[in-house]
Amino acid sequence: MSVLRNTSLTAALVLGLGLAAGTAQAGIATPATATAAPSVATTENVRWVCGVFHCWWRPNAPGFWVTPGYARGWGPPPGPRCFWRRGWGGWNRVCP
Repeated sequence: MSVLRNTSLTAALVLGLGLAAGTAQAGIATPATATAAPSVATTENVRWVCGVFHCWWRPNAPGFWVTPGYARGWGPPPGPRCFWRRGWGGWNRVCP
C-alpha cells in the first residue's frame, strides 16, 4: 500500500512541477511578443491598373493611375498571378 501511495505522490509532484514550468514559460514569452509589434502601422496603396485588354493588381500604384469604375468592385485577386482579361463576353478573370 505504501508503494502505491509513494508512486501516486511522485506522479502528482512531477505533474505539478511540469504544469508550473509550462505556465512560467508562457508568462515569459507573452511580453516578448507584445513588444515585438511595430509601433507605427504601415499601409500599402494597391489597386487594379487597367490597360486596353488587361487589368492587373498593382501594389504602390502612383496616385495618377485611376482604377476604372468597372474594376472597383472586383476586390483583390485570389492568387498572385491572377489578372482580368477583356474578351468577347466582357472582362474575365484568369488565374494561370
